Amino acid sequence: MLSRLLPSTSAASGRWYDRAAWVWLAGALVTVLATFRQYGVTWDEAWHLAYGHRIWQWYTSGFTDTGALTYRINYLYGGGYDLLGAIFRAIARPMEGFTAIHLLGGLVGVLGLMGVWKLGRALAGPRVGLLALVMLTLHPVWWGHMFNNPKDSPFAVAYAWSLYYMVVAIGELPRPSRGTLAKLAVAIGLALSVRIAGLILLCFLALVLGLFVAHATWLRRSWAALAAYVRRALMIGVGVTAGAWAVMLVGWPWAQLDPLTRPFIALRRMSSFDAHQRKMPFGDAYLWNYDIGWEYLPHYFGFQTPELVLAMLAIGTLWGVAALLRRGGRPEHVRPALALLVLGMSIFVPPVYAVYKGSPLYDGYRHFLFVVPPMVALAAVTTEALIVRLRRRWARAAAWALTGALLVDLLVQSIRLHPHQVVYFNRLIGGVAGAIGHYDTDYYGNTNPEAMLGLQRWLWDNERETYLDSVYYFTGCLSGKAMRLHVPSNFRSFKTRPGEQYSDFSVGYLRDRCDTRFPDAPQIVAVERDGGVLNVVKDLRGLPISHRTEKGARKRLPRPEAAPSVSEKDKEASG
Repeated sequence: MLSRLLPSTSAASGRWYDRAAWVWLAGALVTVLATFRQYGVTWDEAWHLAYGHRIWQWYTSGFTDTGALTYRINYLYGGGYDLLGAIFRAIARPMEGFTAIHLLGGLVGVLGLMGVWKLGRALAGPRVGLLALVMLTLHPVWWGHMFNNPKDSPFAVAYAWSLYYMVVAIGELPRPSRGTLAKLAVAIGLALSVRIAGLILLCFLALVLGLFVAHATWLRRSWAALAAYVRRALMIGVGVTAGAWAVMLVGWPWAQLDPLTRPFIALRRMSSFDAHQRKMPFGDAYLWNYDIGWEYLPHYFGFQTPELVLAMLAIGTLWGVAALLRRGGRPEHVRPALALLVLGMSIFVPPVYAVYKGSPLYDGYRHFLFVVPPMVALAAVTTEALIVRLRRRWARAAAWALTGALLVDLLVQSIRLHPHQVVYFNRLIGGVAGAIGHYDTDYYGNTNPEAMLGLQRWLWDNERETYLDSVYYFTGCLSGKAMRLHVPSNFRSFKTRPGEQYSDFSVGYLRDRCDTRFPDAPQIVAVERDGGVLNVVKDLRGLPISHRTEKGARKRLPRPEAAPSVSEKDKEASG
């Protein structure tokens, strides 16, 4: 494997792979432009939009508007992407704000696709780059998060680009170009501007430089060489860190007031973050997220990663560890070994550290979405390395055909799930239907708009004469912003009902068992994907008023007493 990494030149055929990659990226961009309006408003988006607006006001007010310094818990995060969102929304007017931010998310997601293409290409050539690009594009969870996840998706994009420039820098050691180091600093800075957890990238860089210095010094066996290598490594490390820090601070007003201390305060607080305590399904149990064990992330990665990527990741990990142990110290392999080491650490260190720290885990692997691009890159490297080892041409052709068929199958699954790709589960658990009741699916509320649209259609089909002249009050596990964007004018929250507050309809997705509320009400609409029900609408109008309030959401109607059996009647007669 090591001999195939960091190729110095590309074959002429590589141009065709690069052209194919550009065509693929263009297709992804067209798809984003055609579908970005179809994704719903999720729970976190309103707060991120508000935070971005406050950061913008921090600058436009001459640093006198301090709203960004205390806004919710968001001030502990960098707001680089949120600031970009505020600027983009201003440019995109009169487009509605959430619609604009979904477009921005899709565009940034395409940049992430480009980043993994570059990463795969730098690791093992143009064909691997194209394969990594296709694999990530067709990864349903990645694609679904692009549009309405304003934290995890942009961080993952910056993480992928940081790894790419780090691999390029490794290939240029001991003297990476200034351009490479500047781009690496910007990429890491952008990651830090979204999450302080991007510090792990600087740790990877420090380890790479330290190992290279140790290996080079061991080969030279000279104190003078050690001093020279250490000096050069320090210049690289300090320069990249300083540049990344400067980029990070642009979108983080709270950290600007104490740039050397506050980022580490945020890191400490975020590492033990426990504001989101909730119960959730896991396997056959329903547990608090702070009671989840180490197996939580392996379960989700195992069931929400496409089978091809999962298999190649497992093989590549074992193969890579063996290659590093057997040949990683050879002079001709030191740079490929460092690149492979960084790739492996970028995949496994973050989740292992989170488990070690006992961090609360929830929403599947949403918070670890950033490890998906390096996972895909390693899977692509492994796929190509295995296929080229086949000696017979027909065997290689058959292997590529099988790979293509698996990727086409992923495309079909993604289309069927649209626009709810984030609920994807692979066949190891039986798809979405097999996961429901055992794992979180639509934890973000992306299915609510489709449920509301289904309710409108149901009323039009069944109560057309009164539909347009009636006002309906509903309840549901929806964010206020999502309600205003996706609900027509004659639908209103039950909280606005004069007098006693009760609902006519209930919209419930699976999180917090919202779909099980009002158990005696008939279900009139269901949002389904892959054989699993993700959201339901219930008609509450046939229930007593006391059962249509929030306090009555879990009440059941009294069951009529069963008629006595014949034997019981005989006993009463004989008594």
